[in-house]
Amino acid sequence: MGPPGNPGGPLLSGMRLARPLQMAAFFALAVASGLAASRMPVAQDRPYDVEIIPPAAVLRLLSLGHPTLAANLYWLRTVQYVGEPRATERGWERLFPLANLVTDLDPAHGYAYQVAGTILGSLGRIEESNAILEKGMRSVPNRYILPYLRAFNAFYYMGDYALAGEYVEIAARVPGAPSHLRQNVLAMYVKGRRAEAAIAFLEEALAAASDDESRKAIQGQLDQARFEREADRIDEAVASYRARYGLAPASVSLLVAEGLLPALPVEPFGGRWILGEDGRARSTAHDYRFRPPEAPRAHPEPAFDPGRHAAKEER
Repeated sequence: MGPPGNPGGPLLSGMRLARPLQMAAFFALAVASGLAASRMPVAQDRPYDVEIIPPAAVLRLLSLGHPTLAANLYWLRTVQYVGEPRATERGWERLFPLANLVTDLDPAHGYAYQVAGTILGSLGRIEESNAILEKGMRSVPNRYILPYLRAFNAFYYMGDYALAGEYVEIAARVPGAPSHLRQNVLAMYVKGRRAEAAIAFLEEALAAASDDESRKAIQGQLDQARFEREADRIDEAVASYRARYGLAPASVSLLVAEGLLPALPVEPFGGRWILGEDGRARSTAHDYRFRPPEAPRAHPEPAFDPGRHAAKEER
């Protein structure tokens, strides 16, 4: 026990001293950050940057049990970093570390995952975009836009439609997600040649539907998924026929005669199978099909450029 007048002894006294020092260090960091930021709008200065990104553990210690305060400070710095008109000149190497720090300090900061993931993807930094979006999916699973953006990366930048289907399905299953995501699930799985996965998802959705309007919409999507599955089988047989004879078959019945199909599949809409002008399987009762998948996009230069928007505002 400590002597009278000093309850708790030197240990408690040391703790009392440490807390003001921690507080002073944290506010010194905040003031230094503010002073650095205040200099950046001056024309002769270099583009706004964040020279030092401290570890989250250090900021947690300095924030005295208020890590969201530190997260908000570094989120403001992230916003300044993103909005710098000369960002292309500066580069984007610190956007992912900043977003990662903010979301380490405040894992529920859903908007940070969303903004960083979108911008990183548009800049061609796909691995970093995927990493921050997947981190967000784990931390805020009720935010459907995060798996939806991850799906966008998968098909648009990587050309992986089947993987995109998996992520859109995750998004569509989030409570409160828009109903139109079901159509995206269908499209991605069909383009990724996984119509069976779309059918399984839609059958489950149909069984869970609670109103006639929803059931009607889902049934139509389910019929389309089954139509695409059977049409894809015919397309495969047509490709084999072309490889064998060097031309397209005159009719789909030849595919059965040549042993490329055991029988013509049932047409879900009740029509007769034909080959369209594009050489793909169609139906006399239902002509619509999803377009074939497109090649992934290249990134010759950053698609996100704050300077372009600043120049427009000046004009």
